[in-house]
Amino acid sequence: MNGIEKITNRLLADAKAQVAEIEADASAQCAEIGQKFSKEAEDAYWRTVTAGKKAADLRAERLAGMAQLESKKQLLSFKQEKVEEAFTRANDYLQNLPEDQYVALLASLVSKAAKTGKEKLIFSAKDRGKIGKSVTLAANGLLIRKGISGSLSMSEETRPIGGGVIVTDGQVDLNCSIASLVSAHQATLAGEVAGVLFD
Repeated sequence: MNGIEKITNRLLADAKAQVAEIEADASAQCAEIGQKFSKEAEDAYWRTVTAGKKAADLRAERLAGMAQLESKKQLLSFKQEKVEEAFTRANDYLQNLPEDQYVALLASLVSKAAKTGKEKLIFSAKDRGKIGKSVTLAANGLLIRKGISGSLSMSEETRPIGGGVIVTDGQVDLNCSIASLVSAHQATLAGEVAGVLFD
């Protein structure tokens, strides 16, 4: 081998060694960079997964809370509807009592409302014709037993009160209609009615 070939081979071997060394360094750096980015990517992935899970849990919690609140609102609305229905049925029941019981009820209401015993009684058109005289006579009898003048009379006037009676002295009307009595007791009895219906 001549000297130039030896030098060339030597230079070529050195160059190959340098290339191998550069390749090894580059490969090591690539592996290190790859590991670093792989770790960063994994960390970013788990941060995203954790944040997503927290957001999903929070959303599920909010949705559950909203569903529970809506359920309570619907239950309360249902209960209020049923309590209202109970009072409507009570109103209907009282207005449709057998005639003797209905007359006795209205006479009792009138005797409690009358102050002088000289008031006029205003009925609905239906009740005036059907039971007006009976209520007036029965109420006068109750007043006389209480020591009050039994001079109640039926008014010619009628009012659309459904059932019951209005006791008037010409200046003050005392509403003894069934609807007003049921309504007056509704506020105080609603809780008790709900207890009976739902407990």
